Amino acid sequence: MSKNKTDKTAAQQYDNYPDPDAIVHFGDVSEELVELIEETLETSKFLSTSRDDLPETTLLVEAVENE
Repeated sequence: MSKNKTDKTAAQQYDNYPDPDAIVHFGDVSEELVELIEETLETSKFLSTSRDDLPETTLLVEAVENE
């Protein structure tokens, strides 16, 4: 029962964001690892990440249209 409540709460926290192509939640890892992966993804000209107002270990990833 608590799993459904947790899932609903997790889904609701993304309601204010554009529909991302991927949501990456790392679980119990260091902030340094999340930052490393975020920086690595940002080096791609095809991806963009964001973390505003999200739990520390969560990234939103969006494809970037190459014009």
